[in-house]
Amino acid sequence: MSEPEPQVSWKALERHATVVTSDGDESGRVTEIVGDPDADIFNGLVVDLGVLDKNRHLPAERVQAIWPKRVQVDATLDELKGLPPYEEPVVETLEPASFLTRLRNLFR
Repeated sequence: MSEPEPQVSWKALERHATVVTSDGDESGRVTEIVGDPDADIFNGLVVDLGVLDKNRHLPAERVQAIWPKRVQVDATLDELKGLPPYEEPVVETLEPASFLTRLRNLFR
């Protein structure tokens, strides 16, 4: 009898890992991991449920167990389909103020 595969950190989860729902079905694939690895903050997963469906954001608290190539969640396929679609976070780059602008702001 072989030993069960040990669970891993969210940082070791592989892209396209299988999403296993609470009823034991393989219902999707992980397309992205949402979090900040430097701060060790895991926010959730972006899950692909099929070609005709939008990617869904699964919050971290719905993840029960993680292995490198699969993740167990506490939701059924219908619950996953009811999750909000994942939208890319807006990233805004601000131009640094010129030296003269910063100097002028100091004396206001």
